[in-house]
Amino acid sequence: MADKEKIVLLTRLALYDKYMSESDKKTNGYFMHDYIYAKNIRTRFFAFLGAAIVVGFYMINKVLVEKADIFTLDYRKELTGAALFIVIVLAAYTAIGGLRAASAYRASQKRIKAYLDVLKKTGEKTREVRYGRNIVYTGNNHQRDKKI
Repeated sequence: MADKEKIVLLTRLALYDKYMSESDKKTNGYFMHDYIYAKNIRTRFFAFLGAAIVVGFYMINKVLVEKADIFTLDYRKELTGAALFIVIVLAAYTAIGGLRAASAYRASQKRIKAYLDVLKKTGEKTREVRYGRNIVYTGNNHQRDKKI
């Protein structure tokens, strides 16, 4: 391997280490379904909160603007509609968040695989550590890996 080619490969590795390695190692610490679930909890909470606020504004509008009588209002119909709206919003945001988290997880795995492939091309020594089902490189330059 030519020195120029090795320098280019090592530069690519250094850029990955600087900008993406920490987030990819955190992502790789999860199984895919666990990662999606962890990312979706926050999404679900805020989607529920937003839907509840919309339902609250709808109820305020119904009582204050439309002058609906609160004693003759069909609460069963209103609560069923509100619950259905919240469930639909939560389902939509869960699906969107799940697809987004799965995409981010797959991209992370591709970057790690590409990193390992480039590392093998350079001929550097590597040590692979398993997290879940996946492999993450831990280089030979980490102090905690060396015996002192």
